[in-house]
Amino acid sequence: MLRKRSVLIAAPIAAVALTLAVAGYQATAAGSSSSGGAGRAGKATGATAPCLAGATTLVGDLDGDGHPDKITNPGHTGTKMTIQWGAADGSFGEKQAVSKLLGAKKGEVASAAVADFQNDGTLDMVVNLVEPSGGDDSSTARVAEYRPGPLKRANLSSAGSRHSDIGDHGEVQQLRIANYGDDAYPDLAILNNPGDGQLDRDVRLSRPKSGPGNYDYELMQKYGEYASTAEPPAMPSDGWTHFYKPCS
Repeated sequence: MLRKRSVLIAAPIAAVALTLAVAGYQATAAGSSSSGGAGRAGKATGATAPCLAGATTLVGDLDGDGHPDKITNPGHTGTKMTIQWGAADGSFGEKQAVSKLLGAKKGEVASAAVADFQNDGTLDMVVNLVEPSGGDDSSTARVAEYRPGPLKRANLSSAGSRHSDIGDHGEVQQLRIANYGDDAYPDLAILNNPGDGQLDRDVRLSRPKSGPGNYDYELMQKYGEYASTAEPPAMPSDGWTHFYKPCS
């Protein structure tokens, strides 16, 4: 389907921005703190299943060591996303910016989404790193990958990483968890800038044993939205709640 695009020059982005939507392992959390700082902040018992510890906080095992970690995502946009790694004694470490862990360079937009995309009990990640062009034509992502878990603490990498096409169709500004397939497999909603003043909601549906798939025209027509920078598309903010219950 052809669409008429309006031309709009995008403003240069000077700082690293981060978008992260996270769905994690359910665990019982007690005495959690969002203030961060030096030392330990909060306690958690052993992780057994995914859960939400508040509207914008996930508690779950990201690195596969059996200890729940804490992911805080103010406003669901991910621009201030942090991770606090869990220890064997149930405590959480200092807050670490996910953009730094991903190795985002100055001027890049770092977007990521974490969920058990294959519904196999292991957390996975989709990540996109791109430096916006600042003009009509969009840039190609420096890194666009699906990373099956477990993830390494040092850089959130995965031994089974594979290329994802989310960075091939424009500049990704956000990645969020969604439930388009109405099944047990979390899907992706992508706020994508393909250029020429356009701003779309792209989608990628997950499949068993494979994670998020590639671009599909029919799925885009059914679940996506073509919009503009002046009137951005709606983005889901309740994707986690379709798959994970509140921490008890």
